[in-house]
Amino acid sequence: MRLKSLTAVALTTLVFVAGCAYNQRTTTSQQTEAHLSSAANYQTNGLLDAALAEFGLALEVNPNIADAHMGMGGIYQQRGDYEMASRAYERATIVEPNKFEAHYSLGLMKQLLGRLQEALRAYKTAWRLDPGNFEVNREMGSTYLQLGRPGEALTFVQIATKLDPESQAAWCNLAATFNLLGRYEEAVDTYRQAAELGDLADPVLLGLADAHIHLDNYQQAVNVLEALIRRSPSVTAYERLGYLKFKMRNFEPALFQYRKAIALAPDDTATLNGLGACLMTLYIQDGRTDKDRRDEALNIWRKSIRINHQQPKIVDLLSRFSRI
Repeated sequence: MRLKSLTAVALTTLVFVAGCAYNQRTTTSQQTEAHLSSAANYQTNGLLDAALAEFGLALEVNPNIADAHMGMGGIYQQRGDYEMASRAYERATIVEPNKFEAHYSLGLMKQLLGRLQEALRAYKTAWRLDPGNFEVNREMGSTYLQLGRPGEALTFVQIATKLDPESQAAWCNLAATFNLLGRYEEAVDTYRQAAELGDLADPVLLGLADAHIHLDNYQQAVNVLEALIRRSPSVTAYERLGYLKFKMRNFEPALFQYRKAIALAPDDTATLNGLGACLMTLYIQDGRTDKDRRDEALNIWRKSIRINHQQPKIVDLLSRFSRI
């Protein structure tokens, strides 16, 4: 009889303990949900400091809430604090290793911080979790391009254009990839596809001009660069246009473009070298009578060498023409 009584007491105690544990879990869950809800409301109303505080309170109750880490990461990202955002997203990946958004967001922060190898690792994990996601294919491709690995970028940028044919950024990435691979005709066609979706950004237009130059489509390249300069003058656009005019044997117009470029960037070695070549060509073409042009060309090349010593071709030109 006593044994039965003790057993009953033990069972009652276990039920009580289990009930307490259940109630504690329920209370903890309710507290977490309340903090997450408050954080979301504050965030919606632009009260970011209050939202951060609520996410922090949720993590004090339960540090294994991936949504709280993601929420904090989103606020830091919105503020441009990519380092803090990266840390928050990384904690989310630890708490929930199969959460695509956490790995993708971590990759994006690493990419923005210039840590491209780390970005690539995060993107690869995100891609394995969702290989049909447009954003991760696009960013995988762009990261490989930034790393100078267009061959590895190609698959991902092609997938991105198929997943979202209306994305101009995806088509621009594909065009840049073809350019870097030396597939210039495909690059030009792809740049045109991108142009159908809206005005092209300045770096994209420079890429299009570069593809035309490699195909010896000099006049098409000139047209692109002149349109770009009308919209947004830059040292690169002027230098490229000077180079084209030089290739087309229009030396005075080339000289004019190089001087425009040098006014914007006096220490740009590509411009200095081109300007020197123009001046020396005009000096020779005019019967080697204008010594001032020759001296200016030599001085410009000397300046270029002082800026960058590793230019054997310019050193050779200096050596040969200094004796004229």
